Amino acid sequence: MPITTDSVLLGAWAFTGNDTAPETVLDIGTGCGVLALMMAQRFPHARIDAIEIDGPSAEEARENVQTSPWPDRISVIHADFKTFAFSRAYSLIVCNPPYFQQALESPHERRNRARHGSTSGLTYQQLVNGVSRILRNDGTLALILPAATKAAFLKGAMQNRLPLYPSRITYVVTSKKATAPSLVLMELIKKQTTPLIESLSVYDDSGVNYHPQYKELVRGFYPWA
Repeated sequence: MPITTDSVLLGAWAFTGNDTAPETVLDIGTGCGVLALMMAQRFPHARIDAIEIDGPSAEEARENVQTSPWPDRISVIHADFKTFAFSRAYSLIVCNPPYFQQALESPHERRNRARHGSTSGLTYQQLVNGVSRILRNDGTLALILPAATKAAFLKGAMQNRLPLYPSRITYVVTSKKATAPSLVLMELIKKQTTPLIESLSVYDDSGVNYHPQYKELVRGFYPWA
């Protein structure tokens, strides 16, 4: 499974600027395990769980974990996040959720699970419902979404029975030519606060070279950064 820019952005950005490192981390929909591996690299004392509903993807994640420097700190769980009974609460939960919430689905079930918030995948509301139950009172949910879905996601999160509130929002411009953000990185917590608003460009003004902001963020994960 290819490693996407979205996953690397989230893995490098989540929980930056905090004074303390998370003790327990959950990666929801881990796929090949890249986010879980990034969390292990960034937080050397954290215990990481990575849950994945798709069997082949979960097996791939296990293989990647076993060949990594951190096999003793990452557990891959092959299960459905919506029904799995978690035994602990988490300091940090990261998720690169299905992007297409109301789009025409593929005939391929695995692709639907990964890309669509449908009966076969994970809707934003199901994500918020599940996270709010297993996130520590002082914990953080970090995720990346299409910028166009931010308002709907936040409305559902803040109106949830156990609400989550934005504490940090970073708008990301990913195109070489666009000026409007296409993605948004968000951190949500259980306490209502005034969120920190930031912006990030992947490319500089030339549209060819990576922006110094982006290079600084992903340094340590890419050899060219």
